[in-house]
Amino acid sequence: MGIRILVLVSLSLGGLTWFHGGRASLSTMAVDAPEPRAPLIPRITSVDQLVPFAKIIVQRDYIGQRLGWSVRGGERVLYETSSAVHPWVREAFIRALKDLGCSVDVVIRDRGGRQTDWKEVARSTEERLASDLNKKPQKQFGHGGSGPPRPPSRPGLQVTEEMAKHYDVVIGSQGRGSGAEEIIPGLGGADAWVTPELMAAAGAVYPGDLMDLIDAKSWAVLRNAARVEISDLQGSEASFTWFPEWWEIIEGTHPKIKSPADASTFGTLRRGRSEYALFAGHLMAVPREGAIEQTDFKGRLVATIGQEEQGPKITLWHDRGEIVKIEGGGAYGDMWRRVLELTKDIQYPGYPRPGTGWIQEFSVGTNPKIAGPVEVEELKGQPGRDPAQIRWPFARDRAGAVHAGYGSRGASWWARTMDVPVNHYHLRMFFVTYIAHGRDGKTVKLLDYGHLTTLNDPDIRALAATYGNPDKMLSMDWVPILTPDLSLKQPQGRVVSYDQFVASLPFKLNDPRLVYRRPAKLEQFYGDERVKYYNPETFLEFYRQQGQLPVKRVK
Repeated sequence: MGIRILVLVSLSLGGLTWFHGGRASLSTMAVDAPEPRAPLIPRITSVDQLVPFAKIIVQRDYIGQRLGWSVRGGERVLYETSSAVHPWVREAFIRALKDLGCSVDVVIRDRGGRQTDWKEVARSTEERLASDLNKKPQKQFGHGGSGPPRPPSRPGLQVTEEMAKHYDVVIGSQGRGSGAEEIIPGLGGADAWVTPELMAAAGAVYPGDLMDLIDAKSWAVLRNAARVEISDLQGSEASFTWFPEWWEIIEGTHPKIKSPADASTFGTLRRGRSEYALFAGHLMAVPREGAIEQTDFKGRLVATIGQEEQGPKITLWHDRGEIVKIEGGGAYGDMWRRVLELTKDIQYPGYPRPGTGWIQEFSVGTNPKIAGPVEVEELKGQPGRDPAQIRWPFARDRAGAVHAGYGSRGASWWARTMDVPVNHYHLRMFFVTYIAHGRDGKTVKLLDYGHLTTLNDPDIRALAATYGNPDKMLSMDWVPILTPDLSLKQPQGRVVSYDQFVASLPFKLNDPRLVYRRPAKLEQFYGDERVKYYNPETFLEFYRQQGQLPVKRVK
């Protein structure tokens, strides 16, 4: 039995009612936190044990959060990796590709992991905003994207258009998400598995067709939502209305707000349509890519995991879809308060009011076998092997895990061009309850203290049963410990022999269906011709006509 948590419940009958700085009528009830859980960790002793996993990954098709490179055999591959990736993982990818008849060129960059200096993030933001917002500065800050600024690394080998002509597939950090798609459409993507234990895992090769069905069933609930109530065991309570106008932004039909979602690989949408999940494995549970005047997200979100790692509790208070107050958070909270202050009077294109405090993301993971950090005595302190050192954000794709994101991210097409911050920072939550009141009058609890309830759907269970025991296929392998002070800790795991681990998998590792192929109905959203980036020029002209360019400070 997990620890007992007191949950505050509003007695207002009209939905959750919160008064920032005031009072609400409350009662309390005790609930059991989900029992901590950790997957079995295989004892990896050689590269040979990793090659079967690598071979599945490189052969499967890409879709959303599920990386893949559609290797059929015989391709010319550029594999770019870094010194942060364990040598066995690098060798497993190379061996897998060569087993498939590919020629492989390898680039290893010396890029070790480092902790973000949040004071430096605030200083960089202040420096950039001191100059003309509508003129790209000579100094490259690396603003405009997700998370802290990423200044260009020291000069070195880059994937140019001329170089790319020599390759069919690019695997590595210059792949999907960094512009390589413009050179080799659809065949980029980063290597996300830095340790042997992350690669040799059920979540790394979980069946794609089953994931598609989990996404579709969950998306049907979100697409029907009219009113939403959110709570979680760390203290969050919030609510919002999913106005129909939001879907005009998401689908690219809004007359005054132009979203990149219908023109980018990061959206699955066609103009005027949203029948398939946005986006696979990373479901949109609040509206994104802009904001409408009547947005009414209100309440508080609480977490101890921010952008990167565990820290002091941080509480974000919201009103009308924006952060109105940040409490706590240590150095991360100090940075966030400062950058919100620095941008409070900037009118970003696509937003009804100035500032970068907009809630833009409440993304739900859908893979039940993804795991986060785990305490394992046998591997404790081993460089590149200790599962306790897995970054907490890696667990964001676990079924039912949520990460809330903020900022003026819908204006990233402009911000990247001008190297201006959008302040897209995050909270990570693992015990969320998400109640959707539908337009059809039905109410569905999509998340129940971190459990994704669509995993109970009969159709999903039936498909899971074709792989193995549906209970084992759909159970979550990783649940962190919720401590009495409502912070999070890694669960305790144990190492077993490789053969015991493979035998414990809920599916057969040699099942050919693990090499996922996108079905025809999703090809139009994720196929090669779909994987492209929007042209900022189309946005510039659109917002000039709206009077939101050039960008101004509003007093």
